[in-house]
Amino acid sequence: MTAYHLFREGDASFVYHLASGRFIRVSPAAYDLLALRENLTAKEAESQFLLRHPDETGVLNDVAALEAEGFFEPEEPPVKDDAEFEDELEKRFSGPCNTLVLTVASGCNLACRYCYCGVCRDELPDKGLMPEETALRAVDRLFAAADPKVGVRITFFGGEPLLNKAVIKRVVARCNELAAARGQKAGYSITTNATLMDDETVDLIIANNFGLMVSLDGPQPLHDGQCPTRAGGGSFALASAGIRKLLTRGARVTARCTMSHPAPDALELIRFFSDFGVSRVVLGPVYNPTFPSACDFTEEDDRSFRRCVGEKVIPWMAAERAAGRTPIYDPFEEIGEFQGEEQHPEKVPALRCGACHGAMAVAPDGTFYPCHRFVGMEKWSLGRLEDGPDTSRCKAFWRAYRAATKETCAGCWAYRVCGGPCPWEVARANGTFAMVQRLCKDTCAWVQQGVYYFDMVGEAGQKKGAQNT
Repeated sequence: MTAYHLFREGDASFVYHLASGRFIRVSPAAYDLLALRENLTAKEAESQFLLRHPDETGVLNDVAALEAEGFFEPEEPPVKDDAEFEDELEKRFSGPCNTLVLTVASGCNLACRYCYCGVCRDELPDKGLMPEETALRAVDRLFAAADPKVGVRITFFGGEPLLNKAVIKRVVARCNELAAARGQKAGYSITTNATLMDDETVDLIIANNFGLMVSLDGPQPLHDGQCPTRAGGGSFALASAGIRKLLTRGARVTARCTMSHPAPDALELIRFFSDFGVSRVVLGPVYNPTFPSACDFTEEDDRSFRRCVGEKVIPWMAAERAAGRTPIYDPFEEIGEFQGEEQHPEKVPALRCGACHGAMAVAPDGTFYPCHRFVGMEKWSLGRLEDGPDTSRCKAFWRAYRAATKETCAGCWAYRVCGGPCPWEVARANGTFAMVQRLCKDTCAWVQQGVYYFDMVGEAGQKKGAQNT
């Protein structure tokens, strides 16, 4: 595997040193010399470089110093070997689990044109509402599997979970009761379209400090066009009223804005949400891997979105930082945290998310699935609530994911930062995985934009930003 990766972003040039995990801003002349070193011997590269840059001899000394430090030594792929992978797998599935996703309603009162539920789930329109008995049995199983020294957390998901408010209320009461008896903390989160938000639900959310992810796609014309009600009318008025109920009570609300084809102007969306008053916004392109739809982002949409981020959004984010404000949109947080680490693990964790464990979801009928996105896809079921999740299927899930991604990830410069693709994004309806090169290309470009952003914010992000030489 190569020792470094060169890239240009905006008006800057960077090198990423794979072994140390450092992103380093370099001069155009240093960039040229490092590029020559990729295909030529050191002597040949030096000769070619001096022909192009006769006045930049100092760069030769800088690169020679890097070479003395082992900068050009090839990096071993940070992918765990088979024994390390199996050890990590065994530890995960022999240990406790303190989180659970309850799909309390697989149906929805909206008919969003891009929703993966409408195209990916096998049995349509849905399996209805989760019965109270099923929900409480899931809570009891969670506490039986949890580490008593650590708090538990339940996420309510759908469909639209507020179609089943009574069961949500009963789950919170049971969970609080069990947590209090064991001296644990209980936490909750919910993803909702907010159209069914009433005062009683707001009281429950505020009293129990729910984490809030609310689906809203932007200004009224855009949102109503993408998210009609089942009767065909607009849903913006209901959704915005529900969100304002929460904001009025001081709740911190994250807006999940789904972007469908054709790609909208990302900065206009961010400014809309900033004016609306939400605490944070997540912009998510439509992508349905198993059954692509006309709403899915195209490759041109990907490029258009990245151009907008590079030309408009990153300068806006940097200006917010310079003014002492935290941007409500920050898609590069994980990249900054990675760059801020003093030491990087020799090998990347093989299980890149909580699928089949901490993110496991229970469907309304009591079937386990790897996470909320897989609910209803029968080829991905992991057992029934009465018996518990099938550990052998959980392990088989991750072995199949590893087999499909290992070769590509082992040869990718960005793997230590990325950790591999989201399992659902490379899953297929038949219960198999297949690598999607387009996702890798997009992720690599995203990492490079993130490095450029942290370099731009300078002092405000010095601990997280690229190092300069």
